[in-house]
Amino acid sequence: MSRAIESTEAAPLCLRRARFEDVSALLRLIEESIEHGCRQHYGPAQRRAVFLTYAESLFVDVVQPFDTIVAERQRRLLGLAQLDPRVGRLRALFVTPALQGRGLGRILLTAVERLARARGLRALEGAMSMNALDFYRHAGFTPRRGQEQLVRGGVVVPIVDMAKPLAQGSTEDP
Repeated sequence: MSRAIESTEAAPLCLRRARFEDVSALLRLIEESIEHGCRQHYGPAQRRAVFLTYAESLFVDVVQPFDTIVAERQRRLLGLAQLDPRVGRLRALFVTPALQGRGLGRILLTAVERLARARGLRALEGAMSMNALDFYRHAGFTPRRGQEQLVRGGVVVPIVDMAKPLAQGSTEDP
């Protein structure tokens, strides 16, 4: 079997809107994803600062005003993406460590792009972590400015503000 996500694996992959009852599982997924995916680019305090940024408000964010999509298989959450439809901001994209690099992030990003197009947005933007820059560049995002910083509790986390134009009326994968 290839390393890519296969539709023949255990059960089909399902994309759906997040529900309030998903929050605790989503927080675990985010924490595991950050610890695994960011460990070569950020120290422990930086990883914790990034996690706390999501943890402090995720339960509210899932309910309103953002669009949160989860990927699940057999009722197990495998990834999530979150869009702020008011400004076209990709607020989050996380994949469980076991599936990082296997295409699930791309599936979630494609779902967010389709949702953004359906809402009439012309572009997506986001503050991307250093470990994900290649992923976003490959998906068509470009830096808008140089390296920036997220500061939380005195901990500085380098990030890059990136954007991608969305072709209007396109229904094919980017």
